[in-house]
Amino acid sequence: MEIVPITRAKARFSEIIARLIHQKEAVLITRKRTPVAAIVPYAEWVERETSKQEGLAAAAGALADFDADIDEMIEAVYAARAKAKDRKVTL
Repeated sequence: MEIVPITRAKARFSEIIARLIHQKEAVLITRKRTPVAAIVPYAEWVERETSKQEGLAAAAGALADFDADIDEMIEAVYAARAKAKDRKVTL
């Protein structure tokens, strides 16, 4: 990844984009030696955005089909506790 100060990036923006297109190389833009932006090839950006959406968004409804199973397990736990003779349980 090439590191370019923002002043040079402004002056050579077309060159940076051409290099990005042809060499598929990301460019890090800095201001006072501090990273402020990254220019990445579109395919790489799409891949990152897609992986973000597949991460937590994919898990959002993952357990929806297990509601009945979880309810059965909870009932079984309460039933087992009620039958246990070793301790007193209030339900």
